[in-house]
Amino acid sequence: MSGEESFLFALFAGLLIFLLIVGVIAIILYVLMAIGLFKIAKREGKADIAWMAWVPIVNMFLLTQLVERDVHESMRGKFTLIYGLTLLVSFVLNFFIPFISLVPTVLLVYGFYFIIQRYSKNVTLHLVFVIVTFTVAMPIQLFMFRNREPIDINDNIVFTE
Repeated sequence: MSGEESFLFALFAGLLIFLLIVGVIAIILYVLMAIGLFKIAKREGKADIAWMAWVPIVNMFLLTQLVERDVHESMRGKFTLIYGLTLLVSFVLNFFIPFISLVPTVLLVYGFYFIIQRYSKNVTLHLVFVIVTFTVAMPIQLFMFRNREPIDINDNIVFTE
């Protein structure tokens, strides 16, 4: 084996190991998200659609269903449809408008904000983690929220005299 072939072999092996590690992490995050969404959906009375948590891409629609009544008034009852349409449009137009794929992600983070509000007193901290990690932290947070009881919204309000 020449020096060039050895280098290419080492480069290929390193790339393969990297992809294997990323794949394992992705599977772990997927399972954490599925467990978290499944349990949250059951807790919130959506047991009939909780199975959606285990289907890739469809699980994002479950998240939007969970916050359908919490989003801004103009989007109530239509949030899942809006998310689906933006996902479809971004998929079709991503070649022509590169950053359009961020729109569904922004809507997903917006929807997740209401989940955070419902299950944590540290709303800002959780939201910053999701934004800074480009939603990678979302599965971990959903897994953390899975056994929590919803927080009364008035508990999050701090009154000062």
